[in-house]
Amino acid sequence: MIETVALSCLFVLGFSMVPALYRVVRGPSVADRVVAADHLTTCIMAVVVVASIVASSRVYFDAVMAMAILGFFGTVAVARYLLGGRPID
Repeated sequence: MIETVALSCLFVLGFSMVPALYRVVRGPSVADRVVAADHLTTCIMAVVVVASIVASSRVYFDAVMAMAILGFFGTVAVARYLLGGRPID
């Protein structure tokens, strides 16, 4: 049962990544590209977590936490830069 639910989750996540990837490549503005890249990061983290749950392993959870922190700080830095400020004060 868990394999079926995990497979459907992976399918939905993969389907969700396609428009975000398109928006990263052909976004009309830099802000759209940043939001799409943040969405891709979140989807990749979800894929890793679902795969880790299916494999009954906790090995990759620390890597997912590091990706979440780096993704958050990267998004905040680019947002501050786009607003005209310096990324790091």
